Amino acid sequence: MSEYREKTTRRMFLKNSAATAAAAITLGLNSKTVPLARAAPGASERIRVGFIGVGNRGSQLLRGFLTQDDVEIAALCDVYEPYLLRDHSAVDKKLLDALGSTVPQMTEKLGANVARYKDFRHLLERKDIDAVVIATPDHWHAVQTIMACEAGKDVYVEKPLSITIVEGRKMVEAAKRHNRVVQVGLHRRSSLTYQQLARDVQAGKIGKVTVARAYRISNMYPNGIGKHPDTQPPKGLDWDIWLGPRAERPYKDDIPLYKFRWWQSYSSQMANWGVHYCDAIRWVLAE
Repeated sequence: MSEYREKTTRRMFLKNSAATAAAAITLGLNSKTVPLARAAPGASERIRVGFIGVGNRGSQLLRGFLTQDDVEIAALCDVYEPYLLRDHSAVDKKLLDALGSTVPQMTEKLGANVARYKDFRHLLERKDIDAVVIATPDHWHAVQTIMACEAGKDVYVEKPLSITIVEGRKMVEAAKRHNRVVQVGLHRRSSLTYQQLARDVQAGKIGKVTVARAYRISNMYPNGIGKHPDTQPPKGLDWDIWLGPRAERPYKDDIPLYKFRWWQSYSSQMANWGVHYCDAIRWVLAE
């Protein structure tokens, strides 16, 4: 079924979620205290999963979860209505022209009873949802993960874990406090090639490693992210919720739904690509 609730503004969210926001920016925690993963469910059990953010990366994850026999997709959440309704034909032409292949095709076969929400808090209210997949812009990761743990959900959250170290520590603290399983999406950790590389380097097969470097040069080649004036958001995009915990500002075409990775308030290329390379270096060198 499809379900839409009354519009909730960013200011209302911040007011009603003051305690959670405070938890995301105060006190530190040793990241080694993250809980151990639980045993896999039996063959007769099905894990009911809700997806928060079903744009480019969220759609890739959705397709992956749909292949799992023990998973049932229970609900979707997104602030852009064409993504929420999985309607590629309704995507604004400016976005299609600007984002190209990063706009998902949205051809998945979903059950008729998959609920739809613009406000992720309504999804978290569902007692019949066991876990959530968070693939929203990076500035939302900490708040949504902490609130999901508080709601008793296990969490798969896309990289980067958070914008700041303090946020990340508070996410770990929330997972421990509520005894939740929280996994961060760093898919190189699942790569057999990287696993073998880590074993070989740590065994000394290439000798002593004294320097490790990583490079990534990208600016939406060949045209860059563009330079656009303040304007009205495209039809169906709730810009207020998209901004969420960040400062209010006018909409620009070169911020969402993919290009936020070039804006410091919402992400960075270190958070986008750098996290992969830095993690791989630390893993391979056992740092």
